[in-house]
This record gives sequence, structure tokens and C-alpha cells, in this order.
Amino acid sequence: MTTGSVLKVLIYVYDHYMLADPAEVPARRHMLADLRRRGFSMSEVAQAMEWLSALVGDQRSVPGAADLESERRGLRIFADGELSRLSADCRAFLTLLDRRDVLTTQQRELVIDRALALDVEEVDVEELKWVVLLVLSAQPGQELAFARFESVMSATGGPVRH
Repeated sequence: MTTGSVLKVLIYVYDHYMLADPAEVPARRHMLADLRRRGFSMSEVAQAMEWLSALVGDQRSVPGAADLESERRGLRIFADGELSRLSADCRAFLTLLDRRDVLTTQQRELVIDRALALDVEEVDVEELKWVVLLVLSAQPGQELAFARFESVMSATGGPVRH
């Protein structure tokens, strides 16, 4: 397994398809052919498509950042498996996103789930930032969350494209 290969495919998909007007996004088979032409292996592409399918499948009733005022917040305790795969910097970054009301509790759990689904032994902060961006991009009506995320990114550095 190549470290981070799924994330590279996901970043390419984000840059070339998720930012595009929905009418301009090609059919899945054309997208897959484009990814192969770009040098991604079938294995990498298949894993990335499974990752995205799981992300879209987990979107049911995930409120946006605007709904945070009505949501009760609590302390997130990480399980042993999460502690071993999410660096201390990642956990601190998730706490920062909580404090800045970027993610709802459900979105945070989705970010953690999708970060752990990457093909890396330990997720680093840069990878986690991309996962947050992908999770927010996959959900409609996240303008406030994007603005808050952009504010955090301008302070910490990282990917902010939407």
C-alpha cells in the first residue's frame, strides 16, 4: 500500500470535479478514465471511490455549523485505535475546530471516520485538513462552516479552496 495514495486521488477529484459546476462533472466512467490517464492505479482509484461513497452514504441528517447553537457539546474521548492513528496534532486540531464551531459533533465524527479510512498508518494534520475540506464540500449549505474553516486555515496554514 502506497502511503497517502488514496488522499492524492481524493485531492485530485476535489480540485478537478468537486469545485466544478455539477453540469460539468463527467460521468463516473469518464472520471475514472481521466484518473487512470493521470497515472493513478486502478487500486488507488477504487479505494478513493469507496472512500467517497462512504462519505456520501454517511451524509444523512448531518447538520451544518449554523445548527451548532442548538447542539450540546461534550468532551470527545478518543478510543485506543483512534489514539494510535490520529496524531496528537490531529487531536488538537479537531479540538480547535470544535472551539471555533467549524464542525458539528456529527461532522467531527464523520471527519474522524473518513480520516481513519485513509491508507496511512498515522494521519497527520495536513491530511486531516484535507479530510475536513472534503467532508464540508460533500455537504450542501456549509457556507458558515467554510468561512470558519477558512479563518482557522489562515491562522494555521493549509488548504482552503472552495
